[in-house]
Amino acid sequence: MPTAVATPIVEDRWLTELVGHPFFRVEPDCPGWRAASKIVDAPSPATYYTRVPTSDTVRVAELAALGFGVVDCGITLSCAPDALPIEPAQVISARPEHVDDVARIGGTTFRFSRFHLDPLMPPGSADAIKREWARNCASGARGVGTLVALDGAQVAGFLSVVADGGAHVIDLVAVAGSHQGRGLGRALVEAFMARYGPVSSELRVGTQAANAASLRLYEALGFRVRSTAYAMHLHT
Repeated sequence: MPTAVATPIVEDRWLTELVGHPFFRVEPDCPGWRAASKIVDAPSPATYYTRVPTSDTVRVAELAALGFGVVDCGITLSCAPDALPIEPAQVISARPEHVDDVARIGGTTFRFSRFHLDPLMPPGSADAIKREWARNCASGARGVGTLVALDGAQVAGFLSVVADGGAHVIDLVAVAGSHQGRGLGRALVEAFMARYGPVSSELRVGTQAANAASLRLYEALGFRVRSTAYAMHLHT
C-alpha cells in the first residue's frame, strides 16, 4: 500500500471563498515546506498562514525570512474534568431558531482573532469569517454542539465545541456587546465544563495573549496554560 505524502502548502477553500482571494495553510513540519517558489508562483493577491510553537525561534526566523509576520500569539489552556460546576440554568443547547442570532453575535464581537489582528486582511473579512464560522457551529455543520446563553428569549451569547479525540475544546465563545459585563461568558464556560467534563479526557480552550480578560476567566475556572504558538501570515 503506498505511503501518503503530506503536502506542505494546502489551499483552505473555505477561507478562500469568504475572503475573496486564495488562502493557503503552510505545514512547516512537512518536508519541502520551504518551497518558496510555490509561494512566489501562486496567484496574487494570496494569503498564507501557519502556526509555530513560540519556543521554536529557528522556525520563526526561517518563516520571517520568507516574508511571514507574526499576527497573534495563541495560548492553549487545559483543565482536568473534575470538581466541575453545576450547569447554569440560563444556558441551553442551540436550536434552529438561534442560528441567525449566533451568527450575528459571531460577526460583531470578536476583536482579538488572528484575522482581526492582521492589518492586511481585506476590510470586513475578519467579521465575515467569524460570522460564518459561528453559523456553521450553531447549524451543526461544524463541531459537536453549541450552547447559548439566554436573556429571556433573546440569545445573549454562545459557546461552540469541537472534539479532539477524547478531549472537548471550546471552538468559539462570544457575548453580545449589549450583554457584556454580566457574567454570561463565565456562565457559558461553566456550562461547557459541566456538560462535557463527565465525558472528556480533557477540556481545552485557545485564546490570544492580547485577550487578557479571557485569560483571567479561564484561569479563575481552573484552566492552566498548556502550550503557546505564534500565528504567522504572509500576504502576496
